[in-house]
Amino acid sequence: MSTPLRRAALLVGLEGGVLVLLGAGYGVAGVVAEPFDRLATILEALLTVVVGAGLLLVARALAAARRWAMAPAVLAQLLALPVGVGLVQGEVWYAAAPVLLLAIAVLAHLAAPSARAAFE
Repeated sequence: MSTPLRRAALLVGLEGGVLVLLGAGYGVAGVVAEPFDRLATILEALLTVVVGAGLLLVARALAAARRWAMAPAVLAQLLALPVGVGLVQGEVWYAAAPVLLLAIAVLAHLAAPSARAAFE
């Protein structure tokens, strides 16, 4: 496996792991605390965990150079870019920086010629 593809798989796995942890923490907070809407909080937490788990599966497939993994990996990063821009506009720099940097890094690694050649 090419080095850029391996790095992309690691970064996507990092994103997935962080989302699973954030979703689990949010879910625990929704159960323990008194949120405005408990059902919505728990559903948001569940969705975050599911998306994170999906990214972990995509990262595993990228590491194995499975051709199908490229599309969801790129799509996830393209969806992360406007989220990062929205965080910048909301002046939440501490969250915007990692979101944007990870998305750009994954896209750059997946666009590398050696990463694309690994799928052929």
